[in-house]
Amino acid sequence: MKRALFLIAASFIMVTSCQHGSENKNIRAKYVFLFIGDGMGLQQVNATQVYIDSVLKNHQNISFIDFPVQTFATTYAANQYITCSAAAGTALSTGSKTSIGTLGLNYNHTDSLFSIAKKIKEKGFKIGLLTTVSIDHATPAAFYAHQGSRGSSYDIAKDLIKSKFDFFASGGLLDPFGKKLKDSVESIYSLGNRNSFVFTTNLAAIDSLKNKHHSVVYSIPNPASESSIKYRIDQDSTDITLADLTKKAIQTLNNSKGFFMMVEGGKIDWACHANDAATMLNEVIDFSNAVSKAVEFYNAHPDETLIIVTADHETGGFSLGNKENKYSIKLSLLKNQKISKEQFQILVKNYFSRVPKPTFKEMLNLAKEKTGLGNENLSLGLTENEIKKLNEAYANSIKPNKDSKIKSTYLSEPNEMFSNTCIDILNRKSAIGWTSTSHTGSPVPVYVLGMGGTQFTGRIDNTDIPKKIEKVIGLQ
Repeated sequence: MKRALFLIAASFIMVTSCQHGSENKNIRAKYVFLFIGDGMGLQQVNATQVYIDSVLKNHQNISFIDFPVQTFATTYAANQYITCSAAAGTALSTGSKTSIGTLGLNYNHTDSLFSIAKKIKEKGFKIGLLTTVSIDHATPAAFYAHQGSRGSSYDIAKDLIKSKFDFFASGGLLDPFGKKLKDSVESIYSLGNRNSFVFTTNLAAIDSLKNKHHSVVYSIPNPASESSIKYRIDQDSTDITLADLTKKAIQTLNNSKGFFMMVEGGKIDWACHANDAATMLNEVIDFSNAVSKAVEFYNAHPDETLIIVTADHETGGFSLGNKENKYSIKLSLLKNQKISKEQFQILVKNYFSRVPKPTFKEMLNLAKEKTGLGNENLSLGLTENEIKKLNEAYANSIKPNKDSKIKSTYLSEPNEMFSNTCIDILNRKSAIGWTSTSHTGSPVPVYVLGMGGTQFTGRIDNTDIPKKIEKVIGLQ
């Protein structure tokens, strides 16, 4: 707990320590990892470490929290201070600001912007892009696509084929058959096959496929909503994790010339949009586990490897501490949440679709089972006001709803009030605060380990990160 309290005080201090103090300027990084925790602000990182120290007590730190170079990066877009993942992804990939919703184009869409991945590929390095969401989502797409709208999923996927990058791994594609388009089009799978791309859901098969095809596109066999990987809190031992993908990517890309790998923890952002603290903490841990695979590689190649961990923006205006609890934090209460808010919403909707409808008491029992709410032995007894709020939410949710389709909580207001109210009460009791269900303009942390790390000292902008990578890898 002493370490946890220290982190609360120390996490706001900018640490700029020299690693490899006598770095040979003639030695260049051969292996570069860029990890992007989508929506991951400093508070999300700090709260996760406090949760690990004070609740899990497994004596494991976040894998990047002690990296020797630490600073902050501003994230604003060309036309708006609070950015989006497309504009921020483009800044992180190209070193140039662009407008909201834009991928790989300048702010008014009159010129293309080219990513460091493309430039590094042209120098003979292998390229890998990994994410827990779909591979045509904003952040990974920013490294290969040139589209005026991040929503142009089919055209973004066509740009993926044009990139000729070596390895892609994700939850899948959003619109591989172009169903959102007016006219019929060739599927991305067919187009890819004609260009020596192979698509697979078999992780073990990648080793043999990479020698027969120019590019390998891996998608998990059991994707969650919006072609994503399941939240860590919803996974079981059979599910593929971001750490699994990172390990496989290292095996697939490793070669004597070098590689560049972008790895995104995309659902940190989704959990923060949903104001789902327990799920967010688990996603940061999942992201940290992926970074640890790169650290293992660094330990074997310390003079040739560079690892950068950062975020595209902060999401949710998250705080550790709220007005209800004042100076007290109760993160241990979050351990009682068994599933993500998204899965809880699905479960609750299924209950309300039954005939006869569930009683309020039955729904309270469900809440107790999945979140601990109402269990006084867990310090989660409900006040009269909280029971009143849950009863009102129950009355709202039990009404017939024409829009009965279950939606992801990503970028959408919750359309089922009972589950939303349960998670909100649990957050408040745990001393978690949220100011938004959208992004904020806060600077994001940057953690750096390895060759050329001292290039990243001092307060920087997100556009500086790819420029510094170019310098360290020898493109400038």
